[in-house]
Amino acid sequence: MFLFPAFLAPTNAPVVREPVLDAGEASCFYHPQSRAVAPCDHCGRYLCDLCRIDWGAQTFCPACVQTGQTSHTRAEMENRRMLYDSIALAVSTFPLLLFYFTLLSAPATLFIVWRYWNAPTSLLPRTRVRFVIAAIIAVLEIAGWIALVLAIIWALQSRTRPGIQ
Repeated sequence: MFLFPAFLAPTNAPVVREPVLDAGEASCFYHPQSRAVAPCDHCGRYLCDLCRIDWGAQTFCPACVQTGQTSHTRAEMENRRMLYDSIALAVSTFPLLLFYFTLLSAPATLFIVWRYWNAPTSLLPRTRVRFVIAAIIAVLEIAGWIALVLAIIWALQSRTRPGIQ
């Protein structure tokens, strides 16, 4: 959650707006009567002390903070991400309990691995080993289905051939 600096000030201390004194000084984009103290590092708007939001070493305006939170374009403002590698691993392993579901889950797993391979993995450093494991399991499941179908075809052909008992 982002707070304006005015929210962090003691409640008994009033917020003092510095009026623009000289014609050459910049005023706040949101409060034209207040002196600007910093520009927004993203859009360049001049901001007063009331509007300035310090995030790490950067300064943002309220509009850029709102845009960064809603559109997830600014990585430093994200607080969660979808873990597609864990989803792919779960989709490939849980259907092993009921083998018939692997007919659908194995291709779905390969799609998830292919589609989200380059997606940001996590806010914490993480490797793509789960994607690799999920893809290997899915390929083995597909190979198992192919082997099962071939075994059934071979068994049916061996029954219909004359002279083989």
